Amino acid sequence: MLSLLVVSCGLLHHNADDIINDMRDARHAQYVNVGSGLLGLGRMVSPTLAEASLGITSVQVLDLSRCNASDRDKFRKRVLDLTRNRSYEEIVTNQTGYETRTALVRRDGQYVNEIVLVNASQTSDVMLLIFGHINLENLERIINDKSNYFIN
Repeated sequence: MLSLLVVSCGLLHHNADDIINDMRDARHAQYVNVGSGLLGLGRMVSPTLAEASLGITSVQVLDLSRCNASDRDKFRKRVLDLTRNRSYEEIVTNQTGYETRTALVRRDGQYVNEIVLVNASQTSDVMLLIFGHINLENLERIINDKSNYFIN
């Protein structure tokens, strides 16, 4: 009974980082991790990036668009489980036809520690995972700015 409880608690605490770590090695998956050093360089090059990304410490991007259907289905199921995870707050979900865009956040008081942006459609399965110490005032701007990457 105790081992069942431990296993079930472990399953409930999956997060977006776990999904990326598990799925980035799928065949034809594309993964990029932009750490704080590269973000700092980007802020020096583009003042608008510095303003929009205030508080962001790293960004991970996972693109499964070229992966096989079973990998993409596995990804979608994991994302669906993530939206049910109590440690994330669902900010936005837009569904048009076969395309679904979702934004989830994990907060620590008045700051956001993690933003998860997911786009799932017939032709594209992409996740952006943004870590940082982000003010709530910047949250909408960051979500809208990063969501532009999903436009084909």
